[in-house]
Amino acid sequence: MDLNLLIERTAQLNLSCDKHHQCFDEEVSEWISNNCPDWKKPNVRKTYMIPPTFPDIQPDNRGDLTEKDVFDMLQKFGNKTEQPMFVVHSHKFHELFQSLEKGSVKNDDAYWCRGETDFVIVHRTFGVIFLQVKAADKTARAYEKAKEQLEKDQNSLTFLLKRLSVSELDRKGEKKMEQLGLSEPERKKEDKKKQRILKELGRKVEEEMYKYPGFVVMPNCPRDKAGGRPGCFREDIDSAEHFEEWWQKNMHRAEEFSQDMYELMAIWFVGPRVLKESCLLGHVVDRNHSKLIKLTMDQLGIMTGDVPKQDIAGPAGSGKTWLLLEKAKQVAGKLRGNERILIMCFNKPLSLYLANEFRRFTNVVVKTFVSLLMDICEESVNLDVLSDYEKKKLVDDCVQKLMQAYSDPTYKYEHVFVDEGQDMYGIWMDLVTLLHADSDEERRYRWVFFDNNQSVHFGSKHSIPQKTINNAKLMNKVVRNTANIFQCSQKCLSASVGAELAHGITGLPVKWLDSLPASTPWLPYDYYLQNGVELVRQEIADLDSKLVLRSDIVVLTSDKNEGFNVRTELARRFNIPVQNAEQAIRNPDRSCITVDSIRRFEGLERKVVILFDPPLDDERSMDLNYVAMSRCFCLLVIVTTREKRRSYEEFTLELREGRQWPHY
Repeated sequence: MDLNLLIERTAQLNLSCDKHHQCFDEEVSEWISNNCPDWKKPNVRKTYMIPPTFPDIQPDNRGDLTEKDVFDMLQKFGNKTEQPMFVVHSHKFHELFQSLEKGSVKNDDAYWCRGETDFVIVHRTFGVIFLQVKAADKTARAYEKAKEQLEKDQNSLTFLLKRLSVSELDRKGEKKMEQLGLSEPERKKEDKKKQRILKELGRKVEEEMYKYPGFVVMPNCPRDKAGGRPGCFREDIDSAEHFEEWWQKNMHRAEEFSQDMYELMAIWFVGPRVLKESCLLGHVVDRNHSKLIKLTMDQLGIMTGDVPKQDIAGPAGSGKTWLLLEKAKQVAGKLRGNERILIMCFNKPLSLYLANEFRRFTNVVVKTFVSLLMDICEESVNLDVLSDYEKKKLVDDCVQKLMQAYSDPTYKYEHVFVDEGQDMYGIWMDLVTLLHADSDEERRYRWVFFDNNQSVHFGSKHSIPQKTINNAKLMNKVVRNTANIFQCSQKCLSASVGAELAHGITGLPVKWLDSLPASTPWLPYDYYLQNGVELVRQEIADLDSKLVLRSDIVVLTSDKNEGFNVRTELARRFNIPVQNAEQAIRNPDRSCITVDSIRRFEGLERKVVILFDPPLDDERSMDLNYVAMSRCFCLLVIVTTREKRRSYEEFTLELREGRQWPHY
């Protein structure tokens, strides 16, 4: 049995395509085979989410949020227990209901039925399973409405199967009578025989449909309020373990779903969703990235107004660096005479990125905080050997020198933009004031950006005056991360920051690779490193197969030394081209993976971030974890141990219960 539908093309798919029309079955089957390799093999046990990410939602839409919870649970459960199934979200149908006992599908007594199924599961063992989700916290009308919808879902599939079977029978019958050249009496006899077959066929299809269960899912309704009604309720879906128990109790089938039926149902339910847009991971990542970039421009365009002097505070992902770039470029295009712009940040790779962005502007100077101090004091200093006190004294000395040479234009800039203010030390804001030429002139800009949650280098010992913090313009809307990534990094955010997600782009789920061996005194470091790098290699190979560009991937480690070790292992053992952050900016190579430490990548971003054993179990390093996770636009992969993952999840529970965090 096939769907017997043709796709009529109005133009070529590409210059090499000469197919004007193609069978629907072939088109969808080809797509599934390209995107879901080995899906036809009975021994392959894998869950495919269609689409792979939950659609964009409004954060205050309870119905969408409830469906997302079910989507996430099905994905987590399917991957954990290796369920061989397609999970299709939001299947819309428009089916012809009619009496088939009278003959072919051309007979009367037909009417159209339209509807939408929240979730259709096409399972290799259990067949087709319908789920209708309701956000209500009581059953009553919501439950009955869902039951009505399930009945429509099942009727739709029943009549689809009958129609396909009848169409196939019609084709075979016409072909037989044409070949035999039957007379009129013989044709009538064949018609009666056909009627008997149709009646039996209808009965068999209805019997088959009894094997396809439908369930009402109400994640917000406790079972004791369900009045004994069957379904999936709050207690059944509050954890993957409880959902697995519910699944085992409710999913039964006397005999295996046939291979032909499995393929047919996969084609029918997956087809309408995938022919519109690709579900390949690389394409999903690119689409989400484009949405986030556009959203950043829309969200922050209103903030590029003509305010000469201001301090701007916000968490990672709120678009601070993007805003600095856009405003500084705007000002650079209107410089007068010998006017200059100073752009200062803390991180060296970020300074290289900013310098590259301003390479065509000769009057724009990009400096790291440290390099600027060295220029002013006119000597080379190794900050790694200096104490905090000595570093702050170095800033004091530079301020004194600038005060003594106040009229010297060498260290004067008409416009000053500062990023990563939270990581600088001493009286650095006095330094900025002295560097700003004629800072009382209205048209000269001094914009200072700082993260009001993190201070990677000095923890909570920040050097931003409290008055500045209190009066800073807040950018607490996160626009640079998907909802799933924000939810993960939000666990490390101080409640005082008040960060909120500015969009409904759900994105891909955070991927946990928690099979890294736990570090112990008797476990050699090389064994731990090799196992971790092997997990990274496997993930890179998977991303390669899904058309994710290697230049869109960064692997971040806890410190610089481990970053070097991971780069060495990837290059030496697996022949994977790698670069550190500075090399990736100076000489970008599309074939290279970027590998560096979290601190050195601060202020930079990638579409895909792989965290290599971050310190998830260390409360003192939550700022570092926050920085690491927020470097990611679209797909976050965390390589860690089961113990560290559990510790991080437990810490989140403590945070929700009101743990006090140090904050500005």
